[in-house]
Amino acid sequence: MKPNGKLRYESGGELHRDFHASILDGANYVRDNYGEDALREVLFNTGTKVYRTIHEKLVAGDPSELIAWWRYYLDREGSDYSLEETADGAVLTVRDCAALKHLEVRKIPGGKGLCAATRILNEAFCSGSPYEIVLEETGDFSCRQVLRKKT
Repeated sequence: MKPNGKLRYESGGELHRDFHASILDGANYVRDNYGEDALREVLFNTGTKVYRTIHEKLVAGDPSELIAWWRYYLDREGSDYSLEETADGAVLTVRDCAALKHLEVRKIPGGKGLCAATRILNEAFCSGSPYEIVLEETGDFSCRQVLRKKT
């Protein structure tokens, strides 16, 4: 987090829900033109370099920035979720994902590609750290993500 308590990754101004469609299009383009390994590399670098401070804090054993990031963006997008901090991490339960719902409403296919990208980002966030994130899709617009110490 920045010294003023704000996340390094906060967005201000109008919420552009089509951002998710753009991310999905970009991921599909990389995968279709360069392969699955290239997409994995791009997403992994995003998780460790673009979201560097989340990754660094997890490596240091501090999940606070990831938890704050989850809360900030899910609140900003109006997702129905709960987030429970636990002794060794957190449990994020998304009952209605605003990103997936938006893609469905706009009739943009392939929204589950965002879930696959989230799995890779989560792996990158936790790379070299004492943590792992287990993501379980629980419905069309819902999932459960458990941040916990590796066993």
